[in-house]
Amino acid sequence: MFRKTILPFWLLLLVLPQLSSAEDLTPQKQSTEISPGSVEIEGNNLETLLDRKMKARGNAILKKGNKTIKAETIEYDEVSEKIITKGNTEIELGTMSLKGSDLNYKLSDETGRIDNSTFNFKSDKKPKTTNRNGVAITERSYDFRGDAKTIFFEGENKKRMESSRVTTCESDSDDWYLKTNNMEVNTKTDRVSASNAVVEFKGVPLLYTPYVNFSLNNNRKSGFLSSSFGSTTKSGFDFQVPYYFNIAPNQDATLTARYLGKRGPQADGEYRYLGENFSNTNKVQFINHDEASGQDNRYFLKLQHTQKLGSGWSGSYDFQKVSDNNYFTDLATMIQVTSVVNLPQRANISYTGDILKFNAITEKYQTLTDLSNSPYQRLPQLSLSARKDYDSYIADVNSQWTYFDRDSKFNFTGNDKVTGSRFAATPSITIPINQSYGYIKPKFSANIRSYSLNNLDSTTSYKSQDMVTPIMSVDSGMYFDRTVNLLNQNYTNTLEPRLFYVYIPYKDQTKLPLFDTGLSDLNMQTLFAENQFNGQDRLNDANQLTAALTSKLIDKNGRERMSGLIAQRFYLDDRRTFLDSDSSRGKSDLFAAATARLANNLNLDGMWQYDPSKNKVLRNTISARYNPEPGKLFNLSYRMIGNALDETASLKEFNLAGQWPLGNRFYSIGRFNYDLKTSQTIETVAGVEYDGGCWVARTLFDRISLPTSPAANYTFFVQLELNGLGNIGTDANKLNTFLYRNVPGVRTVNQIPDVNRQANFD
Repeated sequence: MFRKTILPFWLLLLVLPQLSSAEDLTPQKQSTEISPGSVEIEGNNLETLLDRKMKARGNAILKKGNKTIKAETIEYDEVSEKIITKGNTEIELGTMSLKGSDLNYKLSDETGRIDNSTFNFKSDKKPKTTNRNGVAITERSYDFRGDAKTIFFEGENKKRMESSRVTTCESDSDDWYLKTNNMEVNTKTDRVSASNAVVEFKGVPLLYTPYVNFSLNNNRKSGFLSSSFGSTTKSGFDFQVPYYFNIAPNQDATLTARYLGKRGPQADGEYRYLGENFSNTNKVQFINHDEASGQDNRYFLKLQHTQKLGSGWSGSYDFQKVSDNNYFTDLATMIQVTSVVNLPQRANISYTGDILKFNAITEKYQTLTDLSNSPYQRLPQLSLSARKDYDSYIADVNSQWTYFDRDSKFNFTGNDKVTGSRFAATPSITIPINQSYGYIKPKFSANIRSYSLNNLDSTTSYKSQDMVTPIMSVDSGMYFDRTVNLLNQNYTNTLEPRLFYVYIPYKDQTKLPLFDTGLSDLNMQTLFAENQFNGQDRLNDANQLTAALTSKLIDKNGRERMSGLIAQRFYLDDRRTFLDSDSSRGKSDLFAAATARLANNLNLDGMWQYDPSKNKVLRNTISARYNPEPGKLFNLSYRMIGNALDETASLKEFNLAGQWPLGNRFYSIGRFNYDLKTSQTIETVAGVEYDGGCWVARTLFDRISLPTSPAANYTFFVQLELNGLGNIGTDANKLNTFLYRNVPGVRTVNQIPDVNRQANFD
């Protein structure tokens, strides 16, 4: 007969002396409220020993607080609070559960031991979703399990394990373990530390470390991070050992020892801090002697800081410097780094108010090429703008004063050596008239410029000059819509015509320098701009009208399924500021764009620029994106950019990138970027990921043509990700950055939802 009693221990002491020590207890209800510190014990059979000990047999359970102990037999001493169990024993300690035999445990100071045990850690961390390059990624948490010959309880939340193993693999998988003779666990901080540890993968010792420290729920803590390695053609074998310093909740640092097979050792340090009103990143790299190039003291320095000063004021600085022009070409592996030719060195302070905005900046660059057309230095630039919306009009003014200087290391001649100051201001008044069916926005403004120039001589054509130019523009548009039925679905079809007129009289500006100004690319945006130059040194003359027509197809949920746009500018007078052969054309190129969002997973986009006078397409960009589910991605694009004046400057490029499951747990990742004009490959990426459930292996190959070097650079990435523990091989941040750049929208295996991963297991 199964009978069970659940009583507070102090109550049992009152009841049990009246019963035979071997007598079965009949279940009974107790109305006495149990205090939080009480001990509860239950079992099929209960008996007392010497009026101070309690023994429960058969499905015995002892509870106190968040601790629960289950065994065949539990013996509890009320005075010493000592617990002894026999047979299979289970212990629940909040987020940690254990199974073993012959527990010897003291409740008062939480000390004791259990032999031949297995354990599990349940993560209680809430999933966190972040946005990476437009993709919502949910951070994973992992449950650790393991076993130990003996577990010693050494006080509240502290456990020490002898001859133990730990993994995040499921109970039926022993693919990898972290094995050690001595492991310490703190269940309060959820930290694990081990000495003389070996990572064993598929039964093969893969990595030895004298000390390892990791979190059970991804919490930050000082310690060694996973080592990484790789290889490049320029630097050879690349091995990095980072150490992380968790200085404070808002401060951390990473010091990395790096060894490059062809170049030697390098030190790499990064310090970051973050506050409610500020953030900072400091980074330094240093190599004492580069064995490949023979150079000494090669370095890279990067100091960045932003600060909110209060009352609308803020400031920042960005200082970057390298020891030599070839530093990134030799030592970097990412194209966004190797392509850098100008390193900024700037500081600014700004104010933003309801009406006024102010910005002061000083800026120069370290130019990593020998080109004499390096950017002008702004020492300093002061900008002030104001905008006020009144009931019937909008008053606006933008002003800027800048002193332009040149880098002394370049030997400039002629107009290129001219420096000096420039003042520019553009006050304006806009009178908008808005209705539900359309709008019209007349705008009246003036362009004011004043130059005070230096280094003028007989070899220069520039001179100091003042100039005022009036500007008048009118922007207008209308809205029409109707309901249409396509494939038995109702859609809203819109038609939106737009007219934009600009008048600017001609002013001779040939005597003015070009400090920071160039001709803007004519596109969908600049068609509706008053000035077709960027910067303040040129203002085009204009008597022109831009006409555009947009149509959209919107479903019942408000999603734009299809849209199309066609636009063209008509010149009512010949242009004189544009000194090219087409300045007398009566109209601009014809622009068209189309977008389709089909079946919620197929996106098609196209843009065309057509020159009707030459019956020639000058620009053609077509792209397709197919993303039916996470882990399945296909990007295809073609880009052609022509140049009517210089055929050698034209571009024809084909790009194919994506990620797709191959079955049997394999995923492919790749990119092919090809220059059709020169018949040369720009970049090739080929990679494979394998989903091991509790681990992921990935390998990637990259070949890229560098703009600063005639020879291509080859990089080989290899990484083994042990879920919850860390990575072996290529640095995870570097590899993720590489993937996101080459395959926008890609997800690594552990970023793919479980339901989609399971479908690729067979």
